[in-house]
Amino acid sequence: MRFPEDMVEQILNHMQGNLQEERCGLIGGVNGEAHLFLPITNILHSPTRFRMDASEQWQAFQTFEAQGLELMAIVHSHPNGPSVPSPTDLAEFAYPGVLYLIAAPTAEGWQLRGFWLDEGQIREEGLEISRNASS
Repeated sequence: MRFPEDMVEQILNHMQGNLQEERCGLIGGVNGEAHLFLPITNILHSPTRFRMDASEQWQAFQTFEAQGLELMAIVHSHPNGPSVPSPTDLAEFAYPGVLYLIAAPTAEGWQLRGFWLDEGQIREEGLEISRNASS
């Protein structure tokens, strides 16, 4: 999966914008290439869980469709770590075939990692960061 460097910066800035709660969003793309990040409100306002605002999520899907994009990834933060899916993430994940991104602080600064979640199994996916501007 390829992500433009400026999009990764946008995602991390959004995730760091409120360290009191998990933040979330959706990424649309085509053929493994990310094109659009859309932040979505976490209606739980929780530091350990997220639930996307349904109307914002629906609007994001409409935007993706209008731009010829597919849902490529779901992203959320773990403001207090860890940078891997939690048991809650595994239990509540509902989009098989969609990459799951987690932004979390590490000793080197905030990190974005990708995972495939399938029937309780976790497989990490390397992220390719390109210097190209996002469309």
